[in-house]
Amino acid sequence: MKRPYRLSCHCGDICIEVDEELSGLVECNCSTCRRTGFLHWKIDGSKIRLITEKRRLSTYVWRGVTEGHHFCPTCSVAIMRSGYPNNRVSLNARCIEDIDIFTLEVERYDGRNDMYPGPLK
Repeated sequence: MKRPYRLSCHCGDICIEVDEELSGLVECNCSTCRRTGFLHWKIDGSKIRLITEKRRLSTYVWRGVTEGHHFCPTCSVAIMRSGYPNNRVSLNARCIEDIDIFTLEVERYDGRNDMYPGPLK
């Protein structure tokens, strides 16, 4: 598939375009990623262009108010995560249209043992 890449949620309410190299994909086994199947593709947020009309995204805030897990409120597909340094965001590479994710090179990250589980009490 040629750039730019088009990503969308399942129902199509959220559709974005990204003109960036498709590399550095990371699968994580932390408590959130293992449940959602999020496949991280970290890019500069300025590389994202909204294709559909502006839509409402739902956001799950877990560890802190400066980061969020953004998903479609209609079909619940997680499309983006924010809160990374230097205006970086993580897109869900599983949302890339017309691509077989089994053909992509994916690194694994042991978030289960490397990250703290949530807010300290």
